[in-house]
Amino acid sequence: MIYIIDANNLAGKFGILKENDFDKKLIELLNLWVGEKKHKVYLVFDGIDLMGDKYKNGAVTVIYTPRDSYYRSADDKIIELADEMAVKSDEEIILVTDDNEIIEKVHDNKYEKRPISQIRLEKATVFAEKLNYFLESGEDGDDKDLSQDKINEINNELLKLWQ
Repeated sequence: MIYIIDANNLAGKFGILKENDFDKKLIELLNLWVGEKKHKVYLVFDGIDLMGDKYKNGAVTVIYTPRDSYYRSADDKIIELADEMAVKSDEEIILVTDDNEIIEKVHDNKYEKRPISQIRLEKATVFAEKLNYFLESGEDGDDKDLSQDKINEINNELLKLWQ
């Protein structure tokens, strides 16, 4: 399974976007979650450098998009990655974002070679809840249905930890 994650969007769901080193916290959290799983995780941040950056940190491929005329934001890179992965790989692709513009562009399916059914959307809000559940219980959370009360409890506890 391939995860393409809108990093700034997910960091916002955790309430850490304004913190120093929020990117490192998010990378660490995702490495904990991936653990021994065979998932491929691409975490895409808005970059500040003209050249951008890409490196591997544990199980997570971290991408800071360049700031140039081609990539206006991480959104452009996320859409490009989803298209490339769907054509190159037969694995299921999970796109993690709440950004409606990204969702719309990926589901536009302007590339006839790409089977749209191969890309599954997972709202960043839902993914953050799963990560919260994982942090609290040590269990994955993919097969768990959480009550809204439990979700709120986990979010409040995580908020305290992150502050």
